[in-house]
Amino acid sequence: MFISLIYVSRRTIKRVAPKAEVDATIARWTKRNARLRIRGALLITSGHVAQILEGPEESVDHLMDRMRRDPRHENVTVIERKPIDGYRFPDWCFAYWGTASYMDQKIAAVMAKHEALSEAGETAELFDLMRLLARESHEGRGPIGQPPGS
Repeated sequence: MFISLIYVSRRTIKRVAPKAEVDATIARWTKRNARLRIRGALLITSGHVAQILEGPEESVDHLMDRMRRDPRHENVTVIERKPIDGYRFPDWCFAYWGTASYMDQKIAAVMAKHEALSEAGETAELFDLMRLLARESHEGRGPIGQPPGS
């Protein structure tokens, strides 16, 4: 069975990695996700991470188990998990990396509402935003935005 999973988390590491280090990490993640048949998009802001993972259930669950143990994240929250008929993303990509407060606010809003009540509207907005950024990052051949100091 194929599933789609969206999670958000709070970043614990605030240092800015050198571009070469980030490029090597992204290349490693891209290769791993292709091997696991994972597609989706990653969004990193100054304070949060949001990611959509789509693919075989066992592959998505494997990545989420790793994410929950990763010390670079805290408050890892799955905001949506559902079966899907097929991929909605052409591959996995690093869609956004930057410090725009708008992005941080979108993720924080979903995290805050997750505990309280139905967050379907906020989740749908975040999904649509990430899908748009993924499409635009493909056209630009890299993530939208740049980390501070790059």
